[in-house]
Amino acid sequence: MLVWGLFLSIRFASKKEIVEKIQLSDIVLVVLDVRNPIGTMSSYLLKVSRGKQRLFVLNKADLVPREISLLWERWFECKGHQALSISANNRLSTLKLRKILRGWAREVNKDRVIVMIAGVPKTGKSSIINVLRGKHSATVSAYPGTTGYTKGFTLFNIEGKIYAWDTPGVFPDVRDPLERIIRLKPPEKIRDPERIATKILSRAKKFVPGSITAKYGVDESLDEYAILEEIARRRGWLEKTTKEPIIEQAGIQVIRDYLDGKIKFYVKPARAEC
Repeated sequence: MLVWGLFLSIRFASKKEIVEKIQLSDIVLVVLDVRNPIGTMSSYLLKVSRGKQRLFVLNKADLVPREISLLWERWFECKGHQALSISANNRLSTLKLRKILRGWAREVNKDRVIVMIAGVPKTGKSSIINVLRGKHSATVSAYPGTTGYTKGFTLFNIEGKIYAWDTPGVFPDVRDPLERIIRLKPPEKIRDPERIATKILSRAKKFVPGSITAKYGVDESLDEYAILEEIARRRGWLEKTTKEPIIEQAGIQVIRDYLDGKIKFYVKPARAEC
């Protein structure tokens, strides 16, 4: 059973809050991680935002090859959705996003047009608000539940009559169980981080061969636990008495590196035919 609201001191947007804010909004930006868009899509947010002027924003496009971003845009378009790949951090295609919002706002016969920017944790919602405003206004944090993490709903003026809600992360009710786990809480509070890290390593080896060797300088043909041991040894994370590698610490680091985009990883969409 999924729990919404407060989870281990992390503030998630409740279902009631999401519905209320969507009803007050004219436009909804659903923010996804372009490395794994389907795996970072909230099923509930997808459901309750139907019927609104909606754009799927595929953020962190600087972390994947351009052709992957374009393939995902095409995939969403074939499903009848509008999508745009951007990088808020690198200001890639953010001007295009601004132009889309301006165009839609002109079509709304209101003195104030409200945009809801929503998504699961660590997809870059606040970074998008900051780049749209052209100033640092919305708090940004590196990991779920850490300092700077968005704890409440705040309405910011983007420009002119366009306003946007910065929102706490939507509870990650996503199809991908691995994404759900790593976006629930800070890496150091994840249970059995070494087990979760082995899944990340396995995926990276499968989808982007050579990415683990490139990041950690280890032999990628080793099994995932052996890779964690080697990472721990290289970082000096050893038990004081036995000198055994502390793979839990290595696991936490791998999770951090994944969230930070330091491990090259991305999923290709299924062939889009439309």
